[in-house]
Amino acid sequence: MSKPIFTSRSSTIHRVDYNEAESALDIEFRSGNVYRYYNVPQRLWKVFQLYIECEGSPGSFFNEYIKSQYTSEKIKDVSAEEDHGE
Repeated sequence: MSKPIFTSRSSTIHRVDYNEAESALDIEFRSGNVYRYYNVPQRLWKVFQLYIECEGSPGSFFNEYIKSQYTSEKIKDVSAEEDHGE
């Protein structure tokens, strides 16, 4: 994995991390839920990093270029953990 990037200005996204070997992008939302997006090109990850660093809106970038474009799965479900008392 690359070094995670924490967002301070986003109301929805808390942390993003990219695994170059798997072309997988993990996004942790402020809710605590984490989703993994598959087959995300490294080039898109680099643009996303720059966007965050230049104080753009991570949520807007995510909605426009990632959310509906790539296969994803929820890898951490906070509500399920709370239901099981974890």
